[in-house]
Amino acid sequence: MNLSPTELTSQLAERLPIRHSPGVSDALALAGAELARLGLDHDVRPYGDAQQITATHAFSAAGPHVIVNAHIDIEPFLYDHAATPAPREPGRVYGPGTSDMLGGIAATIGVLRGLSTRDDLMGRITVQLVVGAHQGGAGTTALLSGHDLPAADLAVIPEPTGGHVCTAAYGLARYQLRSTGEAGTMAMATDRTNAATHAATALLALNAADQELRRLYPTRQQFRYVLPGLLHAGHDAAEPAAGAVVEFAVALPPLLPHEVALDVVRRHLSDRFEAGGFPLPSWESGHPRFPATDLGHRAFAEVLRTVNPALGWCQYPCPSDARAFQDAGVAVVLYGPGELSRTRRPGEYVEAGELEEFAGTLGSALARWLTTTEARR
Repeated sequence: MNLSPTELTSQLAERLPIRHSPGVSDALALAGAELARLGLDHDVRPYGDAQQITATHAFSAAGPHVIVNAHIDIEPFLYDHAATPAPREPGRVYGPGTSDMLGGIAATIGVLRGLSTRDDLMGRITVQLVVGAHQGGAGTTALLSGHDLPAADLAVIPEPTGGHVCTAAYGLARYQLRSTGEAGTMAMATDRTNAATHAATALLALNAADQELRRLYPTRQQFRYVLPGLLHAGHDAAEPAAGAVVEFAVALPPLLPHEVALDVVRRHLSDRFEAGGFPLPSWESGHPRFPATDLGHRAFAEVLRTVNPALGWCQYPCPSDARAFQDAGVAVVLYGPGELSRTRRPGEYVEAGELEEFAGTLGSALARWLTTTEARR
């Protein structure tokens, strides 16, 4: 018996497909079984310590080729076992990855189930279930280069876009700031000799740089551009830190040039460290690094918004496998159920209504795309 999108989302989450864990293979097997029931041309290929799936339904030899690409592995998440579980509300599917993007996978399979029975469509739809989406898009690149399929005209990625259609995605770059202090006793330490003070100064500078960039390049959601993430300083609270490292990232939309953002960061660091009488920290670039993507398929995005006028526009604030498609010259739309703000935290969920709305909107939009001349515009 076919599983509904809510049932399949729940069962995928139960497999707990955390990246590089056995749950990834378990979730792929479950999703693959659902795709196999549709009678699709179904291919499982090894990739790293897991597998990836490509499943294609051809309506006709001619016509547009649409890829729906989704990562089935999820990021490791933090869970406070001592915390009181939040009450669970009806109409929601709870579990790690439900919003990003197991719900999108389940609803996409439901869409394909409905479209595959029609005899009035042309072209083909390919579903790709990939791993390592947050690690450079190499999994998607491997699938794009390893299959003898017609060139794709359009890719849809069901990231959790919260009622929006996105035709651009942010890029991401990582950096490390290193400061050096002097050994001694804490009672005799100064701000100059304690590298932990340098690290705190760097955090203040990074926050000030982010505030300036958000004033210069405001967004409706007010997402941060400069993201301090890790701080390492010293090894004993009673001794001045001889060294400190601050790791941060910059997540930037296509319209905010990378060098412009770094110039703002450098200026704030210089001002703060000069005011404190500290030597500037050294810089190191980290990995991975992803460029912003803006090869959006505006025509299909308009079809989605025609089908569902409530959808808004957005730039997706995280890097995604859109970059792999941009490198391949395939225009992309990011649209999926759920909210990014719910992900990687206890109590992650996707609403059943969001799954239903996404399936209805995407199914209707694809039906239009595969039966009209809009795909040739």
